[in-house]
Amino acid sequence: MKKLIVVFLLVTSLLVGCTSKKNSDDSVEQVFQPYQEIQKDSSISLGIQNVPTGYMNPAKQQGKVVRFDYITNTYDYQDRVMKKYAYVYIPYGYETSTERYDVVYTMHGHTGDVTSFPGELDDLTDIKNVIDHLIEKKEMKPMLMVFASYYHDNVDMETDDYDASLTEAFGKELQNDLIPQFEHAYRTYASSTSEEDLIASRDHRIFLGFSMGAVTTWYRMMDSMRYFRYYVPFSGSLYWGNRSMVNEYGYDNPNWTAQLLENSIIAQGYKAEDFYVLALTGTKDFAYRTVNMQIEDMKQHSDMFHYDSDEVNGNFTLLLGENEEHDYHAKRLYIFNSLPMISQMIVKRDILLSGNND
Repeated sequence: MKKLIVVFLLVTSLLVGCTSKKNSDDSVEQVFQPYQEIQKDSSISLGIQNVPTGYMNPAKQQGKVVRFDYITNTYDYQDRVMKKYAYVYIPYGYETSTERYDVVYTMHGHTGDVTSFPGELDDLTDIKNVIDHLIEKKEMKPMLMVFASYYHDNVDMETDDYDASLTEAFGKELQNDLIPQFEHAYRTYASSTSEEDLIASRDHRIFLGFSMGAVTTWYRMMDSMRYFRYYVPFSGSLYWGNRSMVNEYGYDNPNWTAQLLENSIIAQGYKAEDFYVLALTGTKDFAYRTVNMQIEDMKQHSDMFHYDSDEVNGNFTLLLGENEEHDYHAKRLYIFNSLPMISQMIVKRDILLSGNND
C-alpha cells in the first residue's frame, strides 16, 4: 500500500493548464501557463492546442543553433570509428547563466537528418522560433536540444529496412559516445559524465523523435532507461521497428509490443513509476493505426503501463492532433504542445522530491 501511495504522488498531476490571451484581432487563443507557477497541489491537464501565429515569427529573446562534432563507432559488422555531428539548440541566456539545463535528445524520421527540426544553420525553421517563444514566455523550461541522426556518417541510406536496424542500434552510440561527449561540453544536470552521475540525472533527460525517430524513442525505453525518464514519440510505433510480428493469418499482431516493452523495462531494473511516455500523432496520419494499436496493447498491461487521458495520474498517454498528417506542420504542433508538458512534469517532480510547497 505504501508503494502505491509513493507511485501516485510521484506520477500524479503532470501536464499543462491554460490561460486565455487575446490576439491583436481580439480573438482568444489558448496558451500555456508558466511552468514556474506549478505547485505541489496543482494539476496539469492533457490536450492539444494550436500554435499561435505569432510564435512562428522570431522572438525577442532568441536562442541559437550550433553544430556539435563527436566521435563514435558504427557498432555493427563494420566496427569502424565515425566522425559525426549533431545540431544543438542553445536557449537564450545559457552563456551568462550558471544554471544546469535539461536535455532533449531529438531524432528525425526516415530520410531525415539533423536539420529536420531546426533547419540549416543559416536558414532556421519556425520550429526554432516556437521554442524561443515558449522559453521567453516561461511556458517551458529553457532546455538544451540535441538533434542527432541514426544514419552512419550522417548520410541517409534511403532504405526502410536499414532504418529499422539503425534505430535499434543507435542506443550504443547514444550511451557510449553522444551523451557523455555532449554533457561534458555543456552544462546539464549531470555533475560529471561518469556512469553514476549520468544515471543520477535521468530525471532531467528526454528522448523525443518523429516517425522512425519515434521508433528510435521506443527502443530507447528498451535499452537506455537508466539515462532517460521521459519519452516523447511523435507518429511512430514499434510495429515499424526491427522486430515486427504477424499472426497466423499474415496480419499485424498487435499483442506483442507492450510485452516486449515491459520485459525490457524490467530487465533494466525499472518499474512503472520510473518513466513517462507522452505519445502524439494525428487523426489523418498514416501512423495513427499502428500507434493506436500499440497504445491499446499497452493498456492491457496495466501492471506496467497506467494510461491517463485528462490529467496525469499514470505513466503514459496518447494525444491526438485533429486532422493532422505525417508532416512538418504536425511536428511543429507536437513540439509546441509536448515541451511545455514535459517542463511541467519535471518541475512537478522536483517540487515533490524537494518537499517544497511554496
